Amino acid sequence: MLTKPLFSCLLTLIMLSDPDFAQSPKPIVNYLGIQTPISVQKKVYRLAWSAHPEASLYKHEYLVTGDDFSKYKSMVGIDFVLTESSVDQAVATKLRELDNLKSSNPIVNYELIKNPATGEKMIDCLIGNNAANERDNLVERDVFRFKAVKTKSGQRGILLFMVSNRKYGAEITPFLTTLKVDKPLLVNEVAKLTLPTIHL
Repeated sequence: MLTKPLFSCLLTLIMLSDPDFAQSPKPIVNYLGIQTPISVQKKVYRLAWSAHPEASLYKHEYLVTGDDFSKYKSMVGIDFVLTESSVDQAVATKLRELDNLKSSNPIVNYELIKNPATGEKMIDCLIGNNAANERDNLVERDVFRFKAVKTKSGQRGILLFMVSNRKYGAEITPFLTTLKVDKPLLVNEVAKLTLPTIHL
């Protein structure tokens, strides 16, 4: 059972992984000491926003050159929380969030992927909206990878690595058609990535 403060921290970790989280114009700080750039699917991502909203919580978001948060096409997110809690607890929090969203948004769909050998878990999810105007529609595919890690100084925590891809308006139908075939590609790449060392 999570204690209330710890549950709150984990919930913040998961909720802040939502790419719609409001970005602020504060200076970018590499809190986690992660070397950049980060490469995924032949795209190069650089640190574009960071936050340290709680004593145990850190958040980085990365964009490709020319992209911006208001209309991004692809983004990498890295969240880290200092905690003794398990990956299962963090994943359960995220799944509850998605289930709650699904109750009012039929577009929400997800798959839980387990790796018994490493204890890691991944969530592959699809979310979107149904705007009155087609050009305002968007679909977002997020792949989350959860891992229990130790920082460089030996502190325990949970690392959440996310890749988010968005399509807008007329791009959505071709994207969903292609996704039926290409769906495993991103999952497999994220699963095999060497996750960064946390320098805390």
